[in-house]
Amino acid sequence: MADLPPVGALWIGGSLTWLEQLCLKSFIDQGHQTILYTYGEVKGIPEGVEVRDANAVLPTDRFITHEKSGSVALFSDLFRFHMIAKDPDIIYVDTDVYSVRPFPRGESHVFGYETRSSEKGEGQINGAILRMPCESPALQGLLEFTRDEYPIPEWLPRKRLVGIKERAAAGNPMHVSEMPWGIWGPLGVTAFLRQTGENKYARSTDVYYPVHFADRRIFLKRPMLTRNHLTEDTRCIHLWAPIKRFCAFMYDGIPPENSYLDLLLKKHDIDPRESPTIAQHDRGILE
Repeated sequence: MADLPPVGALWIGGSLTWLEQLCLKSFIDQGHQTILYTYGEVKGIPEGVEVRDANAVLPTDRFITHEKSGSVALFSDLFRFHMIAKDPDIIYVDTDVYSVRPFPRGESHVFGYETRSSEKGEGQINGAILRMPCESPALQGLLEFTRDEYPIPEWLPRKRLVGIKERAAAGNPMHVSEMPWGIWGPLGVTAFLRQTGENKYARSTDVYYPVHFADRRIFLKRPMLTRNHLTEDTRCIHLWAPIKRFCAFMYDGIPPENSYLDLLLKKHDIDPRESPTIAQHDRGILE
């Protein structure tokens, strides 16, 4: 464990479900020091997880949420920038990221592409797995950008930026919660990394995001379908938290027998029946 970097995650809401338990346990079983930051009491935390007060990173009792979905993803984006700035040794991971292989020590920048454009040779970088050094220009830019809840993100495509500028000019600026999904997340992370040239450190999609969001339901099918997406370089799999909703509606809150997720749960000795997902369980909980 001493040779591996620590990983840190954030949970806002009630008890952990089988998905978060699985992902946190996967890092523990790899030998990583695994830290879960929380605002208040959280139940269902796997043994071996170190629980820390999130107020030590970002003191608040106000969580910015998306206007339409109510998701706390915006606040989660904000938190991770402050966490890695405060502790440069730690790697931030979302609670729906599963560890296939441990992170090595010595990588100053840890992030990867979730999509890759074959035409331009560049795509979108996700922040579900994130580390940058404190002095990183991109990190400092993100910290500055997220200080303003009514920003003008000049790097957005013109068709998205026009409405934001028009409202600002009319004296009715658009709040970040009304802006495109990922404005403080993948969109912002990608923009600042490109501006500073630090996108050169981004790993290819197979390393951290071998299964695209659009293909997430293969986790509920026979394991070989997921395994076909993995390579010898794959370190993590983003399991995409909304898969919980599908389980809630279609499979009584747990993955179907003999699916890829069922296989992982058995591997890490987690009984999903003890912490199933239900339809209303997802709203307001970090995805």
